[in-house]
Amino acid sequence: MDKDSVLYQLMDLRVNTIMNSIVGADEDYQDILRRSDEYSGRLETMGLPKETMQLIDRYVSEQNALGARYGALAYLLGFSDCIELFRSRIDVHAYAEAILNT
Repeated sequence: MDKDSVLYQLMDLRVNTIMNSIVGADEDYQDILRRSDEYSGRLETMGLPKETMQLIDRYVSEQNALGARYGALAYLLGFSDCIELFRSRIDVHAYAEAILNT
């Protein structure tokens, strides 16, 4: 996906501004965040070696990146589908008008 496209810029704007207020109010998101914090605290108290903690951190970070990228691509796909739906409706109406006017 072209990062300079209008669709990509719109996604970036919506996700990085409005999304923060949405997740702040979403109970499911907040529950997941709370559980994640609990696991993080438990992991810290285990006293694992620094190398092990770094490996776990890198793994979790990459898994988060995968989830975030998947969500971004799903958003773009859904928005693209909406655009195509509107285009097809406009094309059908334009085609019908052209037939009726001949």
